[in-house]
Amino acid sequence: MEKYNKKAQDIMLAFGIIFFLAGIVLFFLPPIGERETYYLVLNTVFLLITAFLVYFSILARNAVSFYISLNLCIISLLFLILTARNVPLAFRDHWPLLVITFGVTLLPVGRIHYKKFRTAYVFPSAAMTVLGVFFFLFKLKIIKVPMRVFLGKSMPIFLVFCGAFLMALYYVRQNAKEKFPIIKDDEEKYSEEYESEDYE
Repeated sequence: MEKYNKKAQDIMLAFGIIFFLAGIVLFFLPPIGERETYYLVLNTVFLLITAFLVYFSILARNAVSFYISLNLCIISLLFLILTARNVPLAFRDHWPLLVITFGVTLLPVGRIHYKKFRTAYVFPSAAMTVLGVFFFLFKLKIIKVPMRVFLGKSMPIFLVFCGAFLMALYYVRQNAKEKFPIIKDDEEKYSEEYESEDYE
């Protein structure tokens, strides 16, 4: 009975992924007369392949394969929508979107790996997402100053800020761990793994 329930849940997950992607694609696709059938079919095949990779990585509970396959699936989905709408696919115009994607998808990877959210994944995920959004503001011309000029003038300030943040974080980890239970949980996890290895 338990095996039957697991199979039913796996089938439910597969249909859930397919319906979710199909809904997004149909929502963004242009009218039938404006679609190029060849590219639509080709991109749909790539999307389905990456979606199945996501599905099998979830079943296997492999964090690395899940992260890679999920990003490939999202990229395939974006590629399908952009080509269907005849949007130019210049990497120099869309790379901040990839940084945001890689940052956001890092969060569920930590959840799968540790069964809970941990700083080893939360901090890099937040940093990549914020940086991607920040760089996207330049591409959308919301920030009028050229990115090269802005980075040239702000880089010294950024380095000072990063240095101060890392030193403050070092102090917190050494002297105020009770105020940051997430960091404490991480250290307990690593301590348990280290002790188990010594025991073996």
